[in-house]
Amino acid sequence: MIYNKLRKETLRFLHSYSRRPKLHDSPEICQTKNSFTCLSQRHSSYSVNTNTTNQQLPTPIVTSINVGHKNQDEILRLIFDDHEAWNSSFCTRNLSFFSNSLTTKSTGLFRNPELTSPQGFQVAADKALNKAKFLVNSICLASTEEELRMVVKNLDQLSNVLCSVIDLAEFVRNAHPDQEFSQAANRTYVYLCSYMNTLNTNTELYKVLKRVLSTPRISSHFSDEEVQVANVFLRDFEKSGIHLPSSQREQYVKLSDKIIALGCKFAQTPPNREIRQIEVYPASRLEGLNPEYTESANSNRMAILPTNQWEMVLKYVKDEQVRKDMYIAANSASKSQIDTLENLLRTRAELANLVGMESYGHMSLNDKMVKTPENVQTFLRTLADHHRPKALADLQLLQKAKERYTGSKIPATLNAWDRDYYTVAVMSQSSAQPLAPISPFFSVGSVIQGLSNLFSRLYGISFQPAEVMPGEVWHEDVRKLDVVDETEGKIGTIYCDLFNRHGKFKNAAHYTVRCSRRVDVNHDNNENDHLISDLSELNDLSSFNRGVKVKGKTGLYQLPVVVLMCDFARPRGRNDPTLLSWGEVETLFHEMGHAMHSMIGRTDFHNVAGTRCPTDFVELPSILMEHFVSSPQVLATFANHYQTRDPIPFNLIKSHKKAHSTFAAIDIQLQIVMALLDQLYHSSLATTSSFDTTAILANLQDTVGLFPSVPKTAWQIQFAHLFGYGAGYYSYLFGQVLAGKLWKEIFEKDPLSREAGEKFRRDVLQWGGSRDPWLCVGNALNDERIIAGDNKSMLIVGEWVDSL
Repeated sequence: MIYNKLRKETLRFLHSYSRRPKLHDSPEICQTKNSFTCLSQRHSSYSVNTNTTNQQLPTPIVTSINVGHKNQDEILRLIFDDHEAWNSSFCTRNLSFFSNSLTTKSTGLFRNPELTSPQGFQVAADKALNKAKFLVNSICLASTEEELRMVVKNLDQLSNVLCSVIDLAEFVRNAHPDQEFSQAANRTYVYLCSYMNTLNTNTELYKVLKRVLSTPRISSHFSDEEVQVANVFLRDFEKSGIHLPSSQREQYVKLSDKIIALGCKFAQTPPNREIRQIEVYPASRLEGLNPEYTESANSNRMAILPTNQWEMVLKYVKDEQVRKDMYIAANSASKSQIDTLENLLRTRAELANLVGMESYGHMSLNDKMVKTPENVQTFLRTLADHHRPKALADLQLLQKAKERYTGSKIPATLNAWDRDYYTVAVMSQSSAQPLAPISPFFSVGSVIQGLSNLFSRLYGISFQPAEVMPGEVWHEDVRKLDVVDETEGKIGTIYCDLFNRHGKFKNAAHYTVRCSRRVDVNHDNNENDHLISDLSELNDLSSFNRGVKVKGKTGLYQLPVVVLMCDFARPRGRNDPTLLSWGEVETLFHEMGHAMHSMIGRTDFHNVAGTRCPTDFVELPSILMEHFVSSPQVLATFANHYQTRDPIPFNLIKSHKKAHSTFAAIDIQLQIVMALLDQLYHSSLATTSSFDTTAILANLQDTVGLFPSVPKTAWQIQFAHLFGYGAGYYSYLFGQVLAGKLWKEIFEKDPLSREAGEKFRRDVLQWGGSRDPWLCVGNALNDERIIAGDNKSMLIVGEWVDSL
């Protein structure tokens, strides 16, 4: 069993029923699926201008390593494992990363010239708004047949213009270490989101689109992709209450704005950032905990432990009361924090009712693979029934360990704060000798190197280090990689922000800063380019970004740009790189799965590019990548000891896989509880006067969960996915089932097969969100039974639970 990327969140959930939220995925913090914004649950695609075709840039001091001495593979490893190797070869030296550079002129964030200072966000927003209004006017005034044929392309261009600022602002407000930048980005984010909410209720845009789709002599010329994009826009208009009277449409905008404000407040101020303390007297009660984790090592005095040490306490402290105190302190919440969440959920329910939906879950899921909350419930309950016997068997092992350690003569109650302590006890007892460490075989650089080699084998795609210019990145630790296809050349860029720093978000995340898109607007009929001469400047915020030629492709393309965020320890020197745990290797593989979806899912339309697809489909490529981590064939290509360069022993892999899968059924069961909680919070319960998120969680813990609920705790306010993935948290489990099936059918026999890679690329990755996901999966599996995506399809997928 492979642990999914939410393992730590599951662990935290066990210490209050939690695990760390993924910003994803937040992506990926997002709110509603919305054609004009990247705040969509089609996995927010964050866009910004990065191509520098016509821009004169400062010349870096050093631009490349002498490849005569080191091969390209070794260079890729070194720039992540050796800070000096990166600085001396691909990063202009002595840079200031902000606007006050005295040494070299700043190119602006992501080489966007507007963003050399925080004030540039307002400039960028104003430009985007002006261009958006021009496009809105052009669409609404379309009357000739030629103009009407351009409506869908112009709608997509409108979305791209706005997302080029919104997506960037979303990333910067969450990741930039400079408060002025993050605050400016947040203001811009809210400012443009409000405008986009008005677009979703613009009846003139809706009428023109309806006219286009109902006129066969126009719509018959559309490609399949253009039809898909048009229908996405149409559904989003209708979901936004376009049919409502004007007063109710205005109410829709107000409620949407309120949801964004409440969601930002909820997601940006989680309680686990608030460091509380517990007092332990005497300190001798901390037996099992290393003294360095306490502020007072004297056993005759009081010890004070901050709640950010909850993991160590719950794993190693023998005194159960201390563990309980830490558990409660780490998972308590203020009334105002609970009120913020419940206000968010009630407002979402009000919004759904306004547009005639029974609940926000019904509103959110009608364009997902599962289609209805009832289907989600069926999937989750079936999964729970299937896994519960396994989970109870694991639970019994922990219970017996507690009885043995405490000397209890009656069955002991296993509480949430007991889980980690007795897990460690059982695992240490079951091993004749401690496992040899596996981390020395997984330096960050070697894992990136391995990913590049894997993608080269599967898809003919590799990573090449790229130079960073003054002001281009937000911190000196950020590495930049060009993604290069052996046939097409450069197809995108990945910025890797992998190392921890003070104040940095600790969540692993993939941000699509810019989507792929074809930018020669009238890309069906080039002889009519005169029709769009006035729009040629509107493809991007800056005139220097006109798109690039791609080998073997017609037209010009906006190449995707993504950021991968992790929280790994910083390398300490040339001979002391960052070494990753097994779980951290899985995390990096998972996030890179999202990145490759963004790179390969290059479509003509921004609105369906890469990860802009249904939320319950978007996790499939990333979860599939976790299976490759466990493949001995794949590990043999890169897992070498950072000092000796010896390959990892097969028996060591086998032992760690076995240890890592211990008690996996408990983790799955708790993920099911979290997904069910998300469904309940977004059901019609949110409209009742007695709506109480704490009581709902407690009841679910006591009926479906494995550990009794704990009074005085309110873990739900740490569940950041409730904002970004409202009613969609089941997607992780759903994606696991699909990914497991695809792995077994396509890759398990030969994980390095180019034939298998090309099949997955051809049937799944290349489409982004431009094709029905059920068709993608059905084609990949050669299983026509599931292509319909109906109830029968859901039942068939339910039979694949052994793929987990």
